[in-house]
Amino acid sequence: MRFVWAVVAFLAAVGLIGAGVAQLTVLRGADTITSTIEPVDEELPYIVIDAEVLREHPGQQTLTISGSDEEIFAAYGRTSDMQAWLSDTSYNHATLLDESEVEEDASRVDLAVEEATGEFAETGERVWWNPRASDLWVEEMTAEGELETSLTLPDGMSILLSTTGSRPAPADVTVSWDTEVTTPWAGPLIAAGCVALLVGLILWVAGFLHLRRRRGPRRKGPKLPPTAPVDVSEQKQLDAAPTAESDDRHDDGGEQDTKGAKRTRRRALFVVPAFVVSGALLAGCSPSAWPEFGATPTPTPTVETTEPAEKQTPAITDAQADRIIASMSQTMKDADENNDVELAEKRMEGAALGMREVAYDIRSDVEDYPAPPAVPKGPVSVLLPQANDGWPRTALVVVGDEASEDTPTILTMTQSSPWETYKVSYMASISAGVELPELAPAWLGAALVPPDSSFLQVAPEDLASTYADIIGKGEDSEYAELFDLESDAFREALSEKRRTTRDAFNETAEGTAEITFDESAGDSDPVSLATFDSGAIVAVSLDDSETLKPTNTDGVIKVPEAPQVQHFIGEEETATGLTTNYQSELFFFVPAKASEEPIELLGYSYALVGSELLPESEGE
Repeated sequence: MRFVWAVVAFLAAVGLIGAGVAQLTVLRGADTITSTIEPVDEELPYIVIDAEVLREHPGQQTLTISGSDEEIFAAYGRTSDMQAWLSDTSYNHATLLDESEVEEDASRVDLAVEEATGEFAETGERVWWNPRASDLWVEEMTAEGELETSLTLPDGMSILLSTTGSRPAPADVTVSWDTEVTTPWAGPLIAAGCVALLVGLILWVAGFLHLRRRRGPRRKGPKLPPTAPVDVSEQKQLDAAPTAESDDRHDDGGEQDTKGAKRTRRRALFVVPAFVVSGALLAGCSPSAWPEFGATPTPTPTVETTEPAEKQTPAITDAQADRIIASMSQTMKDADENNDVELAEKRMEGAALGMREVAYDIRSDVEDYPAPPAVPKGPVSVLLPQANDGWPRTALVVVGDEASEDTPTILTMTQSSPWETYKVSYMASISAGVELPELAPAWLGAALVPPDSSFLQVAPEDLASTYADIIGKGEDSEYAELFDLESDAFREALSEKRRTTRDAFNETAEGTAEITFDESAGDSDPVSLATFDSGAIVAVSLDDSETLKPTNTDGVIKVPEAPQVQHFIGEEETATGLTTNYQSELFFFVPAKASEEPIELLGYSYALVGSELLPESEGE
């Protein structure tokens, strides 16, 4: 019976070990899942791999692109932004097939590729845009011949593939995922098979031993002599004295003990291979070949959002901001080196562009006249994007930090459409010792505050004129109590400049001429983004001027020995007088109306914007 159970154990071992090995080999799932994208219209210049394709499998995706003589271009960005950028053209759109159409193959993902047309595309007419350097992309990549890259994209990100934007997109595109294949029962099956094998070996050996004991030689006892009287004393002596026969029997017993020990060692050696085989099989099982006993999955709590249903997406991400700022910095540097207004217009508008246009005009005549400060290369230390899915969209950025060589720069930038770049509208240096108010995180974004907002201490559209009144009247202004005048670095610097100018003027022209100063709100529209405490950071422009004119008909005013002023006037003296104009870009923190905090100046920039002679009627 022992042999029967041993055979059963051997068969069970073969079955269990075979099942475990099969899970590790022929029954193991695919380590890589691949999807091939075949354009339905090979003449279209764009291919979009939808976000739902990329999130079909978690983890890292490998993108391989080839099949074009042109430089291959790939970029990823938010799906909504990509759709907006392609809204006036047609493209190949790769999405997942319906479940009913999917063929069962664990090593690939079946895709549906169809021609998509943007909602604003005109029938029969297509618009081709070069996708390079668009501010909508989080990251872009280029390569000659073949492009292969590994990506781990968050939800909501799609991929755009193209070449020049006017030539057909690459023809050979594959997306693959490296998957973590687990075989949790391979280890237990192999272990159980090894145990069954060991049990079978033990039963087999036990059967042999039992069979030998039953079939071995049986010795008969010695034949007793006929019964006779025996002397008890002699019998005791005989019992006490050892005989040769007993010695021989003892010797035979020792030999039998030695043979038994050898048999034991052979049985031990026979059992050792079973443990060796078991160890070799189990050594090939990785942790993924074992179930996770005792690990109770932690339930993920359901997050209930408190945001309103109409909450929109922040305009840009941190990665986009870094790329946009780097591009702005380089563009401004190139424009400054060549006094190129057209190049500057690609990244600037409004008051910021106006200052640079004047500077370039002066620099064409005055070689050593400095250009206004450019945007530093980085890093981006603060990002406050507008939460807006449409256009135009705005963001506030602080470039540089305490470790930077340059003074931190604060700026607002706006993108007017999906096909435009972000352009700086206001830019200034942050004043020393200034701390920004608490802002929303970049992933949440902020609202753009209307110019006529009544929830702030001063509406954005009235802030420049209100501040101009304080510049002119100082603490006598009716608005002085609303502002933190003690920490106002711009007001202090402008007051010092005017004082110095007046003192220099009085040394040569006192009694024969007069000097007056004026200030007013600039022409540029304010830009306002909300802060966490219902306040806002507001950027405005301010104009100020100084006017010199004679006080009698014989008086003559000499034009200051400033080449930048003479550039505009073209004369060394005037009998009518002249006005020199300056412009400032100012950033304020304006608290909510219910707050007791004062309005605080955060930063400013200041530049000459022109000078002109007064008409004769004003000079008299």
